[in-house]
Amino acid sequence: MSSYIRRDLAITTFADERCIVVACDSCGAIGNKSCDILKLSPRYAAKFTTRVVLTELLCTGAKPVSITNGVSCEMHPTGEETILGIRDELINADIKDITLIGSTEENFETSMTALAITAIGTAKESELKFTQATKGDKLILYGLPHVGAEVDLESIGLYSQIRQLLRLPGVREMVPAGSKGIAYEAEKLASINNMKINLYDTEVDYRKSAGPATCLLILCADSYVNQVLGIYPMSIDIGILE
Repeated sequence: MSSYIRRDLAITTFADERCIVVACDSCGAIGNKSCDILKLSPRYAAKFTTRVVLTELLCTGAKPVSITNGVSCEMHPTGEETILGIRDELINADIKDITLIGSTEENFETSMTALAITAIGTAKESELKFTQATKGDKLILYGLPHVGAEVDLESIGLYSQIRQLLRLPGVREMVPAGSKGIAYEAEKLASINNMKINLYDTEVDYRKSAGPATCLLILCADSYVNQVLGIYPMSIDIGILE
């Protein structure tokens, strides 16, 4: 058995090449409590936090099998709303066969909503979408960075696009952009491949938070750029590995 970290994922591989992929995310100050900054049902906070971890897992090609939620608040109503939000997002992701487990804070009254969600997936290590990049590979952006009140509460995520991209051999890797922004994820992806990223001058703010995985970075061979842009006309070529 061996374990390693890739981006924000923990991966444990066993002797028979089976592996467990773990993604986690947290959310605070979004809810209906007195000290929450963004007043919103905790159901939405749970929905979008679940989206982050499911998107991370699915981009690797792993199959989600379990979700845990740690709610630093009472079961009624915050914990109950959290469970509803998780289930909402599982419907968006078309995931039916999965185990849910969680915990709440029943000893002390809380004044701010806080939760953490972890998703666990399984795969064969050889099937993970971590293909070694080469110089000249391109970075394509699907979607735009949104955060806080900018996020469309009724959006359904990028799950269908991810599943389609997983089938394209020219796609090396997919990375959802989150709170650290597009530039951070692009630079990290380049560093993993022992290269640098040259981001083109576009109208997109590469440093802006992308909130709950509102956009997707697609690393692909240069020869596949037109194919990806053709499938997703709203995506744009934003950079090259050097």
